[in-house]
Amino acid sequence: MVTGMIIFYFVLTQISVVVRFVTELLDMVAIEETYFLQLFKMLGVAYVAEFASSICRDAGHQSIAGMIELFAKISIVALSIPGLVFLVETLGLFV
Repeated sequence: MVTGMIIFYFVLTQISVVVRFVTELLDMVAIEETYFLQLFKMLGVAYVAEFASSICRDAGHQSIAGMIELFAKISIVALSIPGLVFLVETLGLFV
């Protein structure tokens, strides 16, 4: 578990490269920053949930791992609602 947390820490330190790239991308594209932030939140939820469920599975707690995965899926859907609303509104302009 400690090894996994150390690896996870080093992965998080590499996030700065991705954040810098997305910041440069936002400067070039005329899209609201909130949609990219939602995307990063969804990715964060997915990675943390995968990490937590793997730990639970390794400890022999498959049911808890399943609940963590279900919670992550529901959280990702909830985080994606504003983006979906924006997409539907944008498509409605073309119809």
